[in-house]
Amino acid sequence: MSPVAKARRPRAGTKDAAQTPRRPGRSSPRPRVVVETRVSQLAAPKLLEWVADVEEAIPRVLASSDGEAVHDLRVALRRIRSLLRLVRRVFGGFHVNLIRRELARVADATGSLRDEEVLEKTLDALEVDARTGKVLSPWKTRRRQRLKALQTSVIALLRSGALLAPLAHLRALLSLPCDPERDREVRRFARQAVLEAQAYVDECRGVEVDDVAGMHVLRIAYKRLRYSIDAFAPVLPPELRAWRDVATRFQSLLGDMHDLDVAVEVIRRTSAIAPAPRAVIVTALQKQRDDLATRYLESANLPA
Repeated sequence: MSPVAKARRPRAGTKDAAQTPRRPGRSSPRPRVVVETRVSQLAAPKLLEWVADVEEAIPRVLASSDGEAVHDLRVALRRIRSLLRLVRRVFGGFHVNLIRRELARVADATGSLRDEEVLEKTLDALEVDARTGKVLSPWKTRRRQRLKALQTSVIALLRSGALLAPLAHLRALLSLPCDPERDREVRRFARQAVLEAQAYVDECRGVEVDDVAGMHVLRIAYKRLRYSIDAFAPVLPPELRAWRDVATRFQSLLGDMHDLDVAVEVIRRTSAIAPAPRAVIVTALQKQRDDLATRYLESANLPA
């Protein structure tokens, strides 16, 4: 190469070098684009997914042939109400609170029915002596009439369209553009929601296992934690997503304890069973409850 050519060759980093054409096929570096995902972009599809779960469960409840239909309906309603509680400022408190109240009305009605369904299963699985069983059997038959009455009431409520208005209202709300000033960056929002739910669990964990009301509150706290993680899982860090399995395990264990607590209270209050067999039944239920309490204490690493 001649001295003149060398002199004209641009050095790296100079203005002329920056203007030198790149070789064909070599792509130019592009700035990294970070897309900020908003709360509404994640919450709206998740809410619509759970609305679909509600709509799928309704005909199963009306058919009265699926033992898990009421449970599935209640779970979907709880998930929607739980997420709406978290995002009500994003979508507007007035509309969200109205929807939550209407959904709560159906949830409350189905709660008594679900408790009765679980009571029947709990007593059917209970192991007692033959004499006590003969006393318990006709009582369960009479109690089944209450179950049928509650089923009739819930079916009438659903057929009246009690869920149609709030679900339509929610769909309409989610179809509208969200106010950018109320929306939030989803990762920070999700992390804060889960950390607050964890803190609430920690606040409730000090309750004694024989405190029926306190253990029920702890169960609800674990539900809140689980549903918060379910809602925001795609944007949560792994260490927070991992809490879902923990919350699910304790929610299930505490749920079984709650079912036994309900059964104990119902049997204790009834006057249709003589005191002696009633005491045998309560003792058998309480033993199952004590076994679950021991499992809970061991799993939670708490002193017995």
